[in-house]
Amino acid sequence: MLEHLSVRNFAILESVDIDFSRGMTVFSGETGAGKSLIVDALGFLLGGRADSSLIREGAQECSVAGLFSINDCEEAQRWLNEKEIQPEEGSSVLLRRNFRQNGRGLAWIQDRPVSRGELAEFSSYLVDIHGQHEHQRLLDADAHGDMLDAFAGLEPLRQRFSSMHAEWKKTLAEYRALLEAKEKRIQELDYLQFVIREISAAKPRDGEDIELQDEERKLSQYEKLYAAISDADGILSGQDEHSLLHGLKRIRVALEAARTIDASLADMTDRLGALYYEAEDIATSIAAYRRQLRFDPVRLEAIGTRLAELQRLKRKYGPELKDVLTRLEQAKQKAALLAHADEHVQALEGRLRELKETMLAAAGELSERRMEAGKLLASRVQPVLRRLGMPEARFTVHVERRKDERGAYLIGPRGFDAVAFQIAPNPGEPAKPLIKIASGGELSRIALALKSVFAEHDIVQTLVFDEIDSGIGGQVGNAVGEYLRQLGGCRQVLCVTHLATIAAQADVQYRVAKTVVEGRTITSVTMLEGADREEEIARMLSGSAESDTSRRHAAELLSNAAPRPVS
Repeated sequence: MLEHLSVRNFAILESVDIDFSRGMTVFSGETGAGKSLIVDALGFLLGGRADSSLIREGAQECSVAGLFSINDCEEAQRWLNEKEIQPEEGSSVLLRRNFRQNGRGLAWIQDRPVSRGELAEFSSYLVDIHGQHEHQRLLDADAHGDMLDAFAGLEPLRQRFSSMHAEWKKTLAEYRALLEAKEKRIQELDYLQFVIREISAAKPRDGEDIELQDEERKLSQYEKLYAAISDADGILSGQDEHSLLHGLKRIRVALEAARTIDASLADMTDRLGALYYEAEDIATSIAAYRRQLRFDPVRLEAIGTRLAELQRLKRKYGPELKDVLTRLEQAKQKAALLAHADEHVQALEGRLRELKETMLAAAGELSERRMEAGKLLASRVQPVLRRLGMPEARFTVHVERRKDERGAYLIGPRGFDAVAFQIAPNPGEPAKPLIKIASGGELSRIALALKSVFAEHDIVQTLVFDEIDSGIGGQVGNAVGEYLRQLGGCRQVLCVTHLATIAAQADVQYRVAKTVVEGRTITSVTMLEGADREEEIARMLSGSAESDTSRRHAAELLSNAAPRPVS
């Protein structure tokens, strides 16, 4: 339940604070005073879209805050628990939202910053706003199915059906694509098989080209390599006294002799000894390398041929040899899939049959439950319409299973039903769609009847009606007021109205007035009691509060609305 609303710099609402109670509260005032702005501000707080036009001229930002009691809303409490947000004293929650000229806005639940989507999700458990756009929704036949499903609690079943339908459409698209691409598939399979044969015949190994390039370089520069190794061998271990090993040996002998005289030369002698043995080992390795060197022109030619073949594969499927091998594996995998495409087609055909059967069964269940719910909804709406001044009207919910010219069901994401709310305003007339028969006043009453019936199944405690009196007056207006008052016995009802007969039924009435102060338009919201309220009701009756007749009529209307305790 909404307990308090605080509005700052919202359109022409500079600074407004309103306390709310249970029961029925109305807002009245002259046309253009800003009554509907109270509803707009509440809608903004609950997550509605915003732009800079909402900000009062001269201000940098607008802001709205609302305090809600969630004692009777387990869903809202559960949502807060999931988000780890603690309400005040366990029962009250403060919502805040602002919007700035730069297009940025912020929102909070308690002190926790939240997104606009989160704000809208949470507030959907708290408030339901019914504006004149709802009349247009009643004229939209596509919306009737949604409303009936919500009334019957069929959204989970419909969601599961929508998932089945989405899977069926995806599978059908895959199946059709396979059929349409059959010729292309044959050509692609031929090409893939050629790729597999070509690469497999070459039998490439990862890194083989690098190994061959190293070997080719040695063979193609054999003479230069042999000469360099021979020079190194001669310098290091030649037979004359000028070889490096011979010199190191003489130095080692000399140092050994010196070491016996000066012990400090021991480290140097050991290091030279290690150097001599290392050089001796290198000399042995060079000699062995020289002995195994062979020039093989046949092998050189074979390497060139192999490298040319590998280079050709890399140009076609590379750029590297590892990429060629990857392409081979990919071709094998895809070829295997294409080779078994017919099996896949058959599997998809079986899957489509299964999905179709499951969908038809689920759509049939949805349809049957909608028909039952349609009868129940009509039986609930009918007596409400009688109390709202349409005693002879007959409201029906028409659920028709759509079929094509061959008699097959036309299945969509919501099933195969076309749902339409229909009404016969007068006896003896057939029921027809609302768009063909309902007047503005009738639409207002039908909308109120539906909203009140839906409210019996809804968790929302606060219902807001913005100018529900559009197109009605007289006794019908009085009937609407009485029904809103009755609805206020189990819900908090907030209503913007021009009709005195509705306003007089309220437990609490606020007057919205617009004045100009120092060239600026200011809107005020004032709670009316006693003579002030009687005066406002009189103004609503005749346009003037000065008429004695209007004052007496106003007093009569207020006295006929028996007071009830409001907490």
